[in-house]
Amino acid sequence: MLNCVDLSSAGGDRPMMQLKITALMSADLCKILSRYLSDPSHGPELCPERIVSIMEGKDSKFPFLSVQDNDHLQNSVRRLSRIAKHARESKVRVLVDAEYTYVNPTLSLVTMAMMAQCNQLEPWIWNTYQCYLKESFSQLSLDLDRARSLGLCSGVKLVRGAYMDKERRLAREKGYPDPVQPDWEATNRSYQRSLDKMLDVIGQDGQRHNIIVASHNEESVLHAIGRMAELGIEKKSGSVCFGQLLGMCDHVSLSLGQAGYLVYKSLPYGSVECVLPYLIRRAQENQSVLQGIRKERDLLRRELKRRL
Repeated sequence: MLNCVDLSSAGGDRPMMQLKITALMSADLCKILSRYLSDPSHGPELCPERIVSIMEGKDSKFPFLSVQDNDHLQNSVRRLSRIAKHARESKVRVLVDAEYTYVNPTLSLVTMAMMAQCNQLEPWIWNTYQCYLKESFSQLSLDLDRARSLGLCSGVKLVRGAYMDKERRLAREKGYPDPVQPDWEATNRSYQRSLDKMLDVIGQDGQRHNIIVASHNEESVLHAIGRMAELGIEKKSGSVCFGQLLGMCDHVSLSLGQAGYLVYKSLPYGSVECVLPYLIRRAQENQSVLQGIRKERDLLRRELKRRL
């Protein structure tokens, strides 16, 4: 992962990388911690400040964890802290991925702790918000308030989400309310609501708050551009940027770049066995992707005809 930071730092101005916490902390431990965090009867024992103290070397144990899980937690968060600090020193922004709802409370906790270590002056550590989840807007609002109370800068990666089918299946099997928005239109409204909130915050203080509009949806991109103009947010300020997968919606990325906006192309690397499930989830994430692929195909065909 440290090599990924170094590789990203050579990628040009304002480089970014994505980080999946469960690559360094077991999903089983994340589930245990998330269940504890989700129980309102528990006190604030498990808080960002406590995780920061562990990151900084304090030997702190949680009584509800086994000896092995306590050791794994300490080792994991210290590795994550090392990555975060190395990224800050290398001027690389770290976009922490959200995953399934049964581990997300832990991911948000650890991300906030990394932010507490690195985000005092600039947003180096960013969190991801999945707008296909009903609670995404309230979680975004809560985290913004929490970061503000801690005197931290905030970076947001705004996505629609990629785990809808499994989330719904688990809700049916376990008998709890479906956490997913009822339909595609509701997800779009959720995305726009969160996008508008972040743009309003950035319009007031773009130095301390940043967002990447991580979307292949042209309507979302156009909406963001329009709101940036309304709020006077400079294209190249770095407070708002756009992101798509490499090879997807390249016509959108190219148009944004030509117009002077900051654009990033996400490039997963590794063996085919490792990256293919990720790419499949990204394709499922946005129903407009397939329409965009057809549009790209038509644009390519038109350009080939023009050249011939």
